[in-house]
Amino acid sequence: MASMSVRRIYEDGLCTQCGTCAALCPKGAVELRWGGEQGYAVEVDPEACDDCGHCLTVCPGAGFDFTPAAWWRGEHEGIPAPDFLGPWRGLWFGWASDAGTRHAGASGGVATAILQGALERGVVDAALLVGSDPDNALATLPVVARTADEIAACRGSKYNVAALNTLLRTVLEEPGRYALVGLPCHLQGLRLAERHSRRLRERVVLALGIFCGLTGEPRATVLAARRAGVDPADLVRVGYRGPGWPGVLRLETSSGAVTEVPYPDYYDEYAAACTPPRCRVCPDALAELADISVGDTWLERFTGCDGVSDVIARTAAGERLVRDLMTDRLALSEATPEEMIASQSETYRVKRPVFRGRLWLRRLSARPVPSYPGLRTSPSPADVAAGLTDLARETVYRRLGRLRYPPAGPPPR
Repeated sequence: MASMSVRRIYEDGLCTQCGTCAALCPKGAVELRWGGEQGYAVEVDPEACDDCGHCLTVCPGAGFDFTPAAWWRGEHEGIPAPDFLGPWRGLWFGWASDAGTRHAGASGGVATAILQGALERGVVDAALLVGSDPDNALATLPVVARTADEIAACRGSKYNVAALNTLLRTVLEEPGRYALVGLPCHLQGLRLAERHSRRLRERVVLALGIFCGLTGEPRATVLAARRAGVDPADLVRVGYRGPGWPGVLRLETSSGAVTEVPYPDYYDEYAAACTPPRCRVCPDALAELADISVGDTWLERFTGCDGVSDVIARTAAGERLVRDLMTDRLALSEATPEEMIASQSETYRVKRPVFRGRLWLRRLSARPVPSYPGLRTSPSPADVAAGLTDLARETVYRRLGRLRYPPAGPPPR
């Protein structure tokens, strides 16, 4: 039965760990099983699975058609969609107007301000967010936030895998207007699921996308903790960003001791090597499928600021909400497409030259590769070189990490 299910996607190394399949399986046959090394494994109950293949139709692992006409139903007709930036209706740099919200956020508190503003104005009744698992410091936890305080409790980046889309089951079962806040892979799963579910299309009224270069496996957090001199088994809480910008990795142990390591110092070659394989062949950095996309602004002129975000309104609904919130919750100034792309120069490198090179290398090794209609995926010689360099670096630091910081027990003496 597995051949007609997402178990095949998982075994091919193409699973994004988004959780869409588990939420949308009509028989409840798909389960995500947690592991402290790589995150979630996809399991399919052969007794419950009736081989319908629905899990495959909503899975973004095999790729996504990025042709605007294929997924926006005319929303972006006549709207520019430059490569990497994607379709947009408004571009801004800015932060939350409230100083406390700005300081507490990962990069200006914009996502928190948008969600709290949408809740206050009655645009949404609840938000689907990634929180921290109170019972496992190395894991994330999908959260349905229904109050401003619950939204604030989930702020900050989570550099860890997150099966956020398992909450789409809640959307299907509990009426209301929802915002979903996720990475590009979560939004791809959402849009694929919406093609098959009128209820999802009607109830998820706002998709807020978070920029993503690469996410981390749980092993990345383990490595970062051990390199900071903290026993991962003793962790009770992990904060990856904030307060202030660019923030710190905050490690709290059961004894109450707190260790902080500045960002991006802790996100070094060791941590970067512990990335889910599927991330290396994903081209979407700026959450092109969102109504509104947000992320850090990496421009020299903002150095020393308390936190600044790129803000991209991609749909008419997203643009209306942003412009409405500029009256009281957002302090924004217009940006040009060139400035926006320049603010993401490193992410561009990862999601264009490196992506094309890694995709080519994966194909060369006869492994299954995702398909991306609407995007150029054929590599130049420079892209191949970038892919080779990235693969070599990842391989070396994965092996060094396991030698110096084994998965279990103390490092060898």
